[in-house]
Amino acid sequence: MTASKAVRVAFLLGLVLSPATARAHARLTRSEPASGSRVASPQIIRLWFSEKPEVLLTGVTITDGSGRVFAVGPPLPSARDPLEVSFAVSTPLPAGRYRLAWRAVSSDGHPSRSSFTFIVLAAAAAATESLPAPTTRGSAIQSADTGISFGAGEEQANGSESASSSLARSFSFGGILIVIGVIVFNLLVVARSDRIGSELVWRMESRAAVVGFAASILVIIAGFTRIYLESRMMNEMPGMQAMSMTEMVMHTRWGFALRLEIIAAFLALISFAIAIPRVRGAWLTASLCAAVLGFTPALAGHAGASPRFTALMIATDFLHVLGASSWLGNLACVMLIGVPIVLRNAGEERWQSVATLVNAFSPVALASATVVVLSGTIASWVHLDRLSDLWTTTYGQMLFRKLILVALTLAIGGYNFRMVQPRLLQEGGTARIRRWAALELSLGVIIILITGFLTGISP
Repeated sequence: MTASKAVRVAFLLGLVLSPATARAHARLTRSEPASGSRVASPQIIRLWFSEKPEVLLTGVTITDGSGRVFAVGPPLPSARDPLEVSFAVSTPLPAGRYRLAWRAVSSDGHPSRSSFTFIVLAAAAAATESLPAPTTRGSAIQSADTGISFGAGEEQANGSESASSSLARSFSFGGILIVIGVIVFNLLVVARSDRIGSELVWRMESRAAVVGFAASILVIIAGFTRIYLESRMMNEMPGMQAMSMTEMVMHTRWGFALRLEIIAAFLALISFAIAIPRVRGAWLTASLCAAVLGFTPALAGHAGASPRFTALMIATDFLHVLGASSWLGNLACVMLIGVPIVLRNAGEERWQSVATLVNAFSPVALASATVVVLSGTIASWVHLDRLSDLWTTTYGQMLFRKLILVALTLAIGGYNFRMVQPRLLQEGGTARIRRWAALELSLGVIIILITGFLTGISP
């Protein structure tokens, strides 16, 4: 399979596997007052979410049947529960029916909103009223007092799962995967392939630095694109306090993660630039920047917003990124940098040199694939409440598609290792492994695309 055919297959499968509409992030799990409840005039509104919300970007609006808006205080975090945000009600609410519209942004940068209604009783009635079961969210409640019907809409996500945002995340993941893959290729493959000759090693190191430089640029562009798209989504949310991109980046957790990602990518870019002429210490600096980049998807994604086992999830996500990069990013470097250089410059020894290069790559790939499987299993266990979520929830269905593709990629890698790699000393063996590696990398591209969409869906 040629490279152009592999790319066409990747995009075709990507379209087939594109996700359905995602559920909102930072879903409201409960509130005081509850939806449909009958209460005395509340002094404090309390909201609990499924993911850690950005307190600064969380807000509520209380209106009565005539559309009058009642003032509330600024959002306040809870010292005991990171999922809770409260608002002081500035003035007592007269008896009647009210609509509470809430807006929130989870710490992974995804906005959502919805509304519900509750009834405020007169003081005398409130003293004797028993607490009824709250109404189901999403139903319309008819007010006997005013005759006005309030519709409590389903929770809505404001574009976190849109194609542009998902593709921006995919390009970011892809760039990080290549940056780390270049480092692993240089340190664990090229450095262990000294038998192919110092001249070829130098060529591979220089070419790898060029690829790392380009991948760093991709990460930077994707980072700024994500900042623009996320801030636009937030500012377009009805009732959201207008904030500049700078304010959002400087005062939110997802903003911190993206700042860190852009800075690390910029430093990596400089390191790769000076590594091209083989400046001493450049690869060490690039390696440190790549390690930082490996953490940023966790800090700006589901792992950092997880309400439980947060530290474990961040560490697991880092290992997942590191494993995927050391496997697929490294494979891309071997097949697109190492093997072509060997075939053009190694002369009669080229088949032996290809075998040396691939044999140095194989144990790294095996260990990396094991890390990917184990870390992915841990993340799935935390994010999914039950096995049936794999086919009954939007997140689970997208994750299931990713798991199938990962299994296929593992199968192709295993086939190359057991059946094709022993024949690399022959010309046919090298051609064969390049074809199968092209298919393996094509599936890797689809996995990255799916991951971009998956991070826009709430677990």
